Amino acid sequence: MWNYRVIKKGEEYGLYEVFYNDDGEISAHSEKPDLVGESVEDLMSSLALMQEDLQRTIDDPERILEHGKIKFHPFCKDEDREVYPFDQNDLP
Repeated sequence: MWNYRVIKKGEEYGLYEVFYNDDGEISAHSEKPDLVGESVEDLMSSLALMQEDLQRTIDDPERILEHGKIKFHPFCKDEDREVYPFDQNDLP
């Protein structure tokens, strides 16, 4: 059996998959959280937004993006780079 549980790590709250043995005791949890927030309420807000976005995709399947085929654009115009010194090539 498994479910999602909120686990607090330092000042951060995460929504983790938690796995149980036959006696209902916690046996393991996912290494990384599926969702992270500054509070439990923040997690709930993020989930609500995710649910709304999923509903938009159900209503309009054309919204589904194809991994590896997404055309990325700069976050800002070149003249704004001094204000926002960010290079999208630094993204993981």
